[in-house]
Formats: sequence, structure tokens, C-alpha cells
Amino acid sequence: MTSMLVSEYDRFVERTDQSTDLPPKVRMEIALYGVASEIGSVISAVKKRLLANVGQSAWNVPDADIIEELGDVVWYCFALVRQANPGKLVNIFAHDIGQLKDELGANSKRAERLRQVLDPTKRAQFLEAAEHFPRRRDLRFEDYQDLAFLTARTNDRELAEVCLVVLQQLGAELLRQSLPEIERELNTTLPDRPMNDLLGEIAWHVAALSSLYELRMSDIVAANVAKISDRWDRSARTPLHDEGFPKKERFPRRFQVEFMSAGPGRSRMMLEGAQLGDDLTDNAYHDDGYRFHDVMHLANVAKLGWSPVLRSLMARKRKSDPEVDEVEDGARARIVEEAVVKAIHAEGVRLATVRAVGATGPVQLFPGSGDISFSFLKGIRALVTDLEVAKNRLSEWEAAILDGYAVFHQLRLFGAGVVTVDMNERTITFQQPTAI
Repeated sequence: MTSMLVSEYDRFVERTDQSTDLPPKVRMEIALYGVASEIGSVISAVKKRLLANVGQSAWNVPDADIIEELGDVVWYCFALVRQANPGKLVNIFAHDIGQLKDELGANSKRAERLRQVLDPTKRAQFLEAAEHFPRRRDLRFEDYQDLAFLTARTNDRELAEVCLVVLQQLGAELLRQSLPEIERELNTTLPDRPMNDLLGEIAWHVAALSSLYELRMSDIVAANVAKISDRWDRSARTPLHDEGFPKKERFPRRFQVEFMSAGPGRSRMMLEGAQLGDDLTDNAYHDDGYRFHDVMHLANVAKLGWSPVLRSLMARKRKSDPEVDEVEDGARARIVEEAVVKAIHAEGVRLATVRAVGATGPVQLFPGSGDISFSFLKGIRALVTDLEVAKNRLSEWEAAILDGYAVFHQLRLFGAGVVTVDMNERTITFQQPTAI
């Protein structure tokens, strides 16, 4: 497989940066805190591996968390170098190789000490290769990773521990950039160093950890590209899961469901003049609107092409394939979907609690993507492992949550209304009830 060029990944980071509409100062803060927080996540992931009761010989076997967190650090480093060098194209890898070369060739006690501790053969290899380090457009992640690792002063587990300690320090040095001038003047424990130097050193230690875990940085960034695209690439659509089945076993590609009051605190769904499912109450000690939660099943149909609950209520089970009927459309799948809907609702209520202070009416759950973390979406996907909906992208799950709860909020406000599902357009919309 062809390794990704550094320039290709740089363009990917630029394309997937969600902060482009914000002021430069805010973007800088987001990138700064992003690098520092992801460094903390790397330290946590690696430390768990180092301290796990798996024996000394297995400490350097990577897990998915280590790969993911290393990739996240790289993404934020690329985002931050753009913010720190507006209008310039700065390659932190080339910058770091240049810094290392200058440091080794300097006339200082530190440089002399570095020359003493480095393996002479590796030092010579590094200095020779550094003279001809690839230009930006040709640079691959392995070019930097392999060359930088020649300058490692320790090895194995000891080097892993060094990387964690130094990364923590570098994260603190980065955050120092955001301190007020008076605090930087009075707090001198850490030095003030150029941002590019810090990012280059962070890159070195990320690359060193990758090498210790026998990971190629191109594989790490490829996993990062897949992860971020899964969440933010909204152009790709998962094919509808019931495509190819007989028409009577497919969801209607466009339909409307009316939500109407069936008495105080009681909601009823109507489809083409017939009741759909049972009347629902909140089944709670207080009014939280959960009687309208069936709209989230409708959102699942619209955005994911999936809802074993509605498939059963609408008599659209895929009986022509007994295995699909049992696994995808059966009782277990319906229980899983209800658990997913309840888990999402519980998270929305938890997050809305802060916003609810002083509110006089219903507070909207999930008003924006900022309420939906990667870890939350991954947790939801984990609940549907081995079901067809596991193929859906995180962006589609996010859309189901955001658009579904936008309609849920309207139902709470009006108490009734018509919900339109269009599976071809992947939309769910709300229409206010007609006044009598």
C-alpha cells in the first residue's frame, strides 16, 4: 500500500478543520488545547499498556486506543502549525530535522554531550541523510520517522517512559503560550520557546512511540483519516439496508406520521389513518417528553435506513430471508434499538441539565454537534455491533441525533404535529399541527 504523503495529510487536516469560521484567536486556542489534551490521552493510553498485568514482554503491543490517540495528536499538530504560521507553509518534520542537525553540529557542551551518547554509526547516518531530506511535496511520514529515530538516546521501555514525560512537558510549554504576559513574566519554571520548535519535538516523540510500538506513522494517519472522515464527511451515504428486498418488505421511501394527543400526557402515532403502535406516556415521575421518543425511531429510518422497532410496527419485516428476519428484524434487534434510543436520550438530558438552569420551558436536547463527542458516537456504535446498522457512518448517527431531536423538541413545544420521513433525501421534517 502506498504511504500517504505529508502534503496530502496536510490538505486533509485543512479540509476537515471545523473551526475555519471562527476568529483566529479562538482557532489558535482550540488547536493549542487540542494538542495538549490529546497528549494527555496518549499518555493515558500508553501508561495503561505499560502498567497492565500482561508481563514485561508485552508492553509494546499497541492497542486501538494508542493508535487512535497518536493520530489525534498528529492532526492537532498539523492544525496548530497552520494557526501559528498564517500565510506560510511550515513542515514541522523538516523543521525538526533541521533543528536536530544544527544541534548535533553546534559548538556547545550540550552538543558535545549529544555526540557522545549517540551511536556513532547512527549519528553519521542521520547527518548524511539530513543533508538531503525530502522537500515538502515529496515527504512521506516514514521518511521522517525512520530518520528521526536514529537520534534516539535511549531505547525500548525506557524510551517509552521518556517520551511520556517529555510530551507532558511539551504540552505544558505549549499551553504557556496562552498565559497573560504578566504570568509568563512571573512564572519562569518553563521556558518560552518558538511554537515550531515545540511542535517539532512533539512530532519526534510521537514518531518515537510509533517506532517503539512497531507502527508506521502512515498507518497511524491513515487510521486518523478514516476516523475523521467517518464523522465529518457528510457526502458519503450508506446504502439503504433493505434495498433489493421485495417492496412490501422495504420501508416506504417517503411517508408521514402524525403525532396526536391521546389525553393528558399521552401521545399517539397515526400512519395513513391507522394507529401505529401503542399510546405512550413518559413513564417518568416528571414531564420529560419521552412519550415522543418514537420520533427517534423515525430519525433512525430517515438517516440510517434502520429501525427494527418501526419495521415491526409497520409490518415490513424481511420474511423472505429467514436469517435477516430473525437477526436484523427480530426481538433482540428491537431491544437493542430501544436501548440505543434511551442511551442517547439520557446523554442529551445530562448535557441539557446545565442549560436548563433558569429555563421556563423544555430545553432542546442536542442543539448542535458540540454536544456529540467521538467517544459517545463510538459507544453507540458499539451497542449495534454485528447488526447491519454497524455499517453506517458516524456522520449519519450524528445526523439522526441532531435532526431527530430537533423534531422531538418541536413535538414537545406543540404537543402534536406531522413528521415526514424521506429516505431518498435522508431527511426528517416537522409540520405544526393544523389549528381547528
